[in-house]
Amino acid sequence: MPRRYPRHNQQLQSKESEAGIEIPQFLRRLGISGRLKLGFDPLRTIFILFLAIYGFRGARNYDQFLFIHNFNLLIHEAGHLIFGILGEFIGFMGGTLMQLIVPIAFIVSFWCQKQRYAAAVCLFWLSINLFDVSRYLKDARSQLIPLLGGEAVTHDWFYLLGRTGLLTHDQTIGNFVYGIAWLLYLVAIGAGFYFCRHSAPKPKQK
Repeated sequence: MPRRYPRHNQQLQSKESEAGIEIPQFLRRLGISGRLKLGFDPLRTIFILFLAIYGFRGARNYDQFLFIHNFNLLIHEAGHLIFGILGEFIGFMGGTLMQLIVPIAFIVSFWCQKQRYAAAVCLFWLSINLFDVSRYLKDARSQLIPLLGGEAVTHDWFYLLGRTGLLTHDQTIGNFVYGIAWLLYLVAIGAGFYFCRHSAPKPKQK
């Protein structure tokens, strides 16, 4: 009597491939293929939910970002040292550049390694840095934010916007960056929830 397991397994695999919601065409072009399946990794889901709440609170009140600000500040200061060798203007810009370059490098690296969830988390990190940049930009004229080094230190964006003749537009530019930060935050959280899903195990061949 012939064994029917292979055909049965093929039918199960066929049904599994047809289950879920079809991925839109524009997402396929980004390397996201297949179908959206139900089921989420619980630890990843909890973590991305924590980031969603943490980011929302921090976006409304930057002081809520707590410890991560100090970590980003170290990266910012390192940027001044690294880019300072290219001249004064680039040296002042270097802090902000480094805050953006480091998370972008992680995003690209994880994405190329097909670690999509990790890339989404790093995109969230990039959005936090942009919230920080926005806050710093809008402080260019008022200079109310305490600077590392005290009053003897020149405010980055006071110098940069002053050199480029844009100092009176600090609020407008800062708000524009703030809007970009919100957009990236939403994309990061949405992508995080999407990529924390897990697939059901495939039936073993007999």
